[in-house]
This record gives sequence, C-alpha cells and structure tokens, in this order.
Amino acid sequence: MSSASRPSATWSSIRSSAGRLLGWWSPIILSNRAPVEPLATGGFRRGSGGLVTALLTVAEATGADWVAAARTPTERNLANARQTLVQERDGAPPMRIHFVDSGRSAYEQHYSVICNPLLWFLQHYLWDLSYEPVVDGRTHRAWSNGYAKVNQDLADEVVRITASNPRRPLILVQDYQLYLAPARIRAGVPHAVLQQFVHIPWPEPHYWRVLPAQFRNAIIDGLVSNDIVGFQTSHDVANFLATCEELRGLRVDHRDQVVLSRGRLAWARAYPISVDTDNLERLSRSGEVRQMESDIRGGRAEQLIVRVDRLDPAKNIIRGFLAYERLLLQNPPLRGRVGFFAFLQPSRQDVAAYRAYGQAVQATVERINHRFGRDGWRPIRLEMGENQRRAMAAFRSYDVLLVNSILDGMNLVAKEGAVVNQRDGVIVLSESTGAHEELGEAAVSVNPFDVEMTASALRLALTMAAPERARRAAVLRQVVVERDIARWVRLQLQDLHDLIGPGVPPGA
Repeated sequence: MSSASRPSATWSSIRSSAGRLLGWWSPIILSNRAPVEPLATGGFRRGSGGLVTALLTVAEATGADWVAAARTPTERNLANARQTLVQERDGAPPMRIHFVDSGRSAYEQHYSVICNPLLWFLQHYLWDLSYEPVVDGRTHRAWSNGYAKVNQDLADEVVRITASNPRRPLILVQDYQLYLAPARIRAGVPHAVLQQFVHIPWPEPHYWRVLPAQFRNAIIDGLVSNDIVGFQTSHDVANFLATCEELRGLRVDHRDQVVLSRGRLAWARAYPISVDTDNLERLSRSGEVRQMESDIRGGRAEQLIVRVDRLDPAKNIIRGFLAYERLLLQNPPLRGRVGFFAFLQPSRQDVAAYRAYGQAVQATVERINHRFGRDGWRPIRLEMGENQRRAMAAFRSYDVLLVNSILDGMNLVAKEGAVVNQRDGVIVLSESTGAHEELGEAAVSVNPFDVEMTASALRLALTMAAPERARRAAVLRQVVVERDIARWVRLQLQDLHDLIGPGVPPGA
C-alpha cells in the first residue's frame, strides 16, 4: 500500500544504481499489468505501490520499454492501433509502454482460470485436495488458449522490440502470470539477458504434482530459460531448486544455487522485497491520515488489535478472528478493554472462492460481535475498502498488528506497520510469511493454523512490558529501514552485473 509519489533519497538511489550497473544493456520490463492505466478520456492514471514505482524509476532512468497485457477496452484500442504510450521526464530518456492484445476471451482464461485461482491457489497451498482442483477440459483449453497464448503474444512483442535495438537486451520479467514467456524470448533472442522475479511463494516439489506434467514442465522450462530467477526468501530458492531436480531431472548445484539446463546456467537468488520507508513516513504524517487516526482512536478501547489485508483466503482472516474470540473467552477482564479494527480490501470478486470467503468473514464478525458485544463496545470493527491513508492511520494506531497469513511471498503489511506505528506496537507474525525471515526475531511468532497459539500470542503482545515493546518496535523499524525498496532493486541489478557481466554490443 505504498504511495506512488517519490521522495528524492530513495528514488535517486535506485536511479543512480540503474545508471551505474545497466551499462550497455537495453532494458525491457515485462509484466501482466502496465504501470499506468490509460483513460478513455485521455491521459492516464499512474499505478500505486512501491513495486510499480521502483520499476518505473528503473525504466525512466534507462529509457526502458515496458510491455504489458491489454486488460481494458482503452488498452486494447491502443494495442490494436499499434500506439505506444511515451512518457518523458526532463533530463531522462523517454520510456515507452507497449500494450499487447490477445483478445478478451484469451485474457480472461489466462487470468481468471489459470493465474487466479489455479496457480495462486497452488503456490499458497490453498487447495482442499480432496475436492479441488478439478483439471478438466476447460482447464486445458484455458491453458492453451489463454495462459500460453498471452505469454506467447507478450514474448513476441519483446522479441519485436529487440530487433530494432543494437544494444544487448535485458528483459526483466515479473511474476507468475508470465512463467512461459522467457522460453519463447530465449528462442527468439538467444543473446538476451533475462531475469524473472517471482513475488509469491514457491511450494515444495511434491505439491507441484497437482498440475499435469504438461503444465508444470512448461513452467519449469520457462523459468530456467532466465539467467537469474529471483524469489522472496531462501526457502523459496531451495524449493525451486528441488523442483527442477525432482520433477524435471535437471542438474542442480544447491550450494551455488544454480540449475543447468540445455547447456545454460540459471541462477536462483533471494531478494526480499520491501517498502519505500521515506514515503510511508511522510504520508503517515499527513493531515488527512492524522484525522483518520483520530476517528479510529475515537471508537477504540483501551488497547487496539489491527489487521490490514486484502480479502483473500491466503490471509487467514477467519482464524485470526477465531483467535480473538478465544482471547475474549479465556480472559473476561479484556472484554471492553481490547478492540479489533480490521480494514479489508475486497479482492478478485470474479473468483467464486473469494466471494464465498468474504461472506464467511462477515458472518464470523457478526457472530463474535453478537456473542460478546455490549453497550458502548463492539468487539470487532470491520471496514471494507481501498484507502491507503486509512491503512496508514490504522498502522499508526495499533497496539498489536495481527499478520497470521497461511502463506505469503513476503507480506508488506508487516513492514509498513513496523515503519509507521506510533505506539511501540507488537507484531504477531505468521511463521509462514516471507517477512518472518527478516522480522521474526523481534515479532511474536505464530503457527497460522493454531488458533489457541494465536490467542496466547495476542495476550502476550497485549500484556508485554513497555520496555520490551519499545525494544522490539525499534528493531523491527531498523530492519525495514535498512532493507528498503531501493536495496531490493540494487541487489538484483548488482547480481545481473556480477553474474552476467556488463552489457556489451552483440559480437563485441
């Protein structure tokens, strides 16, 4: 939920690193979604979030091309007219955004049948395997006519762009929607340098057997066509290497974290993503946020538990409420003294499982409020919406931040809360989040499935002595500030430079 506006220190650091390390390379960023949304009335809306802003900074510093799928009618019109959005900034080379239209039906099959829910659910261990997934003819058609087609079309656009540039191409591919694209790009531009970052968890090899061999083999072949594959944690790297070895029979060096495939090396590395700490702090001090903070505190109990999440089954929201219910049941003196503020962003409402989960969340809240509520005190205050300033106000206000996800690639909520909070708040953190690898030492760790353990963790956090709360909060903040979004970019660019070498003209 980081803002798109850019303070000078963070983004100057990224811009400087990009200029110093990219050398003679010609960067192209490839993603499912473009960093801006063109409007039918003209102009465009810039995407929000630290990731978009970080990649935009690299693109603007180097004059990169950005290739993305056309998702809206306006984007499809631009793609079919072969129009490129050009963004120019004073003193910087122009950045060009290319939209690729695979057709509305193909994109819906790609995104709503394969990416979400199939791959997302698989990579977050969300399937109830006794019943789902059912890989039937519809799934196979969506794979061929949707997922594979969109990947092929985007890859072909990348190949087309490289043909007119004499510099060595550097293709930066983003996430799980584009697992197949690198193999096609490699075939079309053998001398290109490819790096792909996977933002979500990578499961253990055995779980990938949920997918037909045709699907999973194509995914692995696509990923090892990259020169470097980036993941959020060292655990994800280990799982990926084991997957290549066990399911594809590839030679793997686990010590050096490298895969040998078709005479080429693919390096696997962990790059924990982070947040723009400077901008978060500035936004959190704004008048609007402070006013919202007063509103949240105005209806608060003596102490406040907060959660800020997308309304996603992977976030484990219902078990979090059940743990709070156990806390109130086992500790009657806390009733009326502790409140729970949950600010949830509706997500992927085109997927039936998400709609059903949202209904179950609301039913759980209503039941707990009915059971324990009394005049002047409502145990859970649930708000739905997407408002970054509201989220910042919640982060400033918490005594305890609950992050009990079933599985997360990273979970930036924990990092945002650590930077913004003003009350020496304690973070109760699932051991299954990527953030736990960096923040676990100063957080209160929980097993996301253990409701009793989570209830005990909430009580520990609420009753922790002030000096210990302050110590933990300071450690959490220091870790995040030292490992911000600029560091995430620098690590990747430095490895590209060190492992592949500076870009040189073909044949030089």
